[in-house]
Amino acid sequence: MSGVLLFAVLRLDFFKIDQIEVVGVKRVSEKEILKRSGLIIGGNMVFFSDVDVTREIMKNSWITDVHIKREFPGKVIVEVKEAEPFCMVLGEDGELYYMNKSGKKLGKANFDIGLDFPILTGEGIEDPKLLGEALEILKFSLRSAVLTWKEISEINVNPIYGIAVLSTDGRRVDFGQEDIEKKWYRVEKIISHVRRINLTEKYINISSGKVGIVDFKL
Repeated sequence: MSGVLLFAVLRLDFFKIDQIEVVGVKRVSEKEILKRSGLIIGGNMVFFSDVDVTREIMKNSWITDVHIKREFPGKVIVEVKEAEPFCMVLGEDGELYYMNKSGKKLGKANFDIGLDFPILTGEGIEDPKLLGEALEILKFSLRSAVLTWKEISEINVNPIYGIAVLSTDGRRVDFGQEDIEKKWYRVEKIISHVRRINLTEKYINISSGKVGIVDFKL
């Protein structure tokens, strides 16, 4: 008897989806989220799996988290959290892609989101260790007063020579590989000292980790 009653209750309009609200989308379209979710107007609010819906939506590389909420009668809220682009990376296909702080490649770069990001280039991008070091440099630059994130135009990642940073005003810093944190702070000290004596660095090589080689702008 209880099973028959439950079946009858679940057939009531009270459990029919008549509104689906998508919250949190900025870069991914609402249509894309709805398509991946499989939710439809007229469907049942009870008989769908939050796990399945979440898994399908998370297949979009921009989405980092999904929360499903049911509001009876008839409303389902899909709340998503999108990744924040941190830089751009030049793909093997010659296209620019956004990348987040953890090194996850997002969608293709476009004018709507913006192109004012440092660009990672070079064959070494495919090496997780080198990629991590390049991203580490960008993270340090976020809180730097002498070589800021906005001043970095490109980071070239080479499997042999390591990492080279190119600034928007034509300066270059060769970091090489490994000990990135120690090298970063030495670069900051070098630049700070150069500025105090009213000079401007053109090239810094700190790849040895011991001695910094500096060439000045005339």
